[in-house]
Amino acid sequence: MYHSLACALAQRGHEVHVICQAASEPRDFIDNGVFVHRVGTNPKRYSAIARIDYSIHAWLKLRSVIKQHGIEIVEASYWGAEALLYSLKKRTPLVVRSHTSALDIIRTKTYSREKELITLKILSILEDFSAKRADRVIANSKGVYTRLINRLHIAPERVDIVWHAVDTSKYRFVESDIRERLAIPREVLLALFVGRLEARKGVHILCQAIPQILRSIPTVKFVLVGRDTNTAPDGGSVKSYVNEQARNNGFRDKLVFIDFLPEDELLKLYSACDLVISPSLHESFGLVVVEAMACGKPVVATSTGIVPELGLDGKGGIVVEPGDVVGLAEAIIKMLSLDEKDRELVAGKNRELVETGFSISAWVDKVIGVYNKALSKRPSS
Repeated sequence: MYHSLACALAQRGHEVHVICQAASEPRDFIDNGVFVHRVGTNPKRYSAIARIDYSIHAWLKLRSVIKQHGIEIVEASYWGAEALLYSLKKRTPLVVRSHTSALDIIRTKTYSREKELITLKILSILEDFSAKRADRVIANSKGVYTRLINRLHIAPERVDIVWHAVDTSKYRFVESDIRERLAIPREVLLALFVGRLEARKGVHILCQAIPQILRSIPTVKFVLVGRDTNTAPDGGSVKSYVNEQARNNGFRDKLVFIDFLPEDELLKLYSACDLVISPSLHESFGLVVVEAMACGKPVVATSTGIVPELGLDGKGGIVVEPGDVVGLAEAIIKMLSLDEKDRELVAGKNRELVETGFSISAWVDKVIGVYNKALSKRPSS
């Protein structure tokens, strides 16, 4: 998301600097006209020490970049309290973009150990603190907007709702041989889940719904794309949990797991599937649903994130309540039962909805509008 935004702003002639975590050695380079600064010395994923190390190095780099390049505005992510140190003594207006938070992880029990829970509680406090000190806050859905106002008591006039965009020149239907490579014949229905295998994404709920689905439609395979996590109901591996449930209920041969797919391959899988399923217990936005619709695919999704705002009426997609196993199964059966004519109508309707409401150009216009609001409050000095 930030990569797309930075590149789009640079293409419009703005000077854009991005500070991010170094994967190995810190370095500076230019990517599609964007100045990229990779900082930090500890690349270990999800490590508290790595987070602290990155935060300090990012803050120091930001001070340097502002001084050298005359930066007019700073945007930071709500997640991880990236704006914390800078918010203590701002040199330019600060915009915080709110999406998934540590509190969301806590509420959906998407953590593996008590030690991690303590870290998340501390992180949640720091995230809230930095958001409250921002000049403006961007919410990516009405749900996030409501949370910011009601829970953090941020004044509504300081919060802007800006949906994420989808590059529709890239996310569109494409022909491919990916079904053949996955050994899934054309006559077999392909239901697709994309997201980390974690409790928050509701993959265990989908697992509970599959037996009911197969009783109505035996010729369907479920492809699950996403890295494993240790957030299963029993506290262990979600992939192992799903496999065990599948073996116990006789549908292990109906599952295909893919840990990771590059973007171009994921696009092919979107295009080749018959249905995209998003059974999440919580989403701040839910980009997978919009990407699938851009490829002309029907969707079944829970009423979280952006989904309630899409106006899905049961034709291009069905909305169910989070955790509703029976409702999820019934919705999947209905959408997998669409005939060819209905699928063509869905493809056109869903594609048009994304082109109209989620274009890169409109997205950048709205973000620049937020920046201008923040700049208008800057003291003349």
